[in-house]
Amino acid sequence: MKVKFLIPGANSLKDKRSILQPFIHGIRNNYNVSINELDGDDDPRSATLGFAHIAKSSDLNHKKLAQIVDEAAKVKNLQIERQSTEVL
Repeated sequence: MKVKFLIPGANSLKDKRSILQPFIHGIRNNYNVSINELDGDDDPRSATLGFAHIAKSSDLNHKKLAQIVDEAAKVKNLQIERQSTEVL
């Protein structure tokens, strides 16, 4: 899954990290997924994250990824601009 986030509360890359890092660590620990920042490295107000998860069925994958989106929606100063999901 690829998700582009807007981070309206970030005025610097340090602000961006302080918002993204707790979210990334929490998702990794609670959902056992791989996460990597794909785009937006130099823009403090946006980030594109890629999430990867391996499951026995696509239904399990979709459920897990939907839970991650729900968690992201709860994070202050983190807004989902768009997302796309690809199941292989």
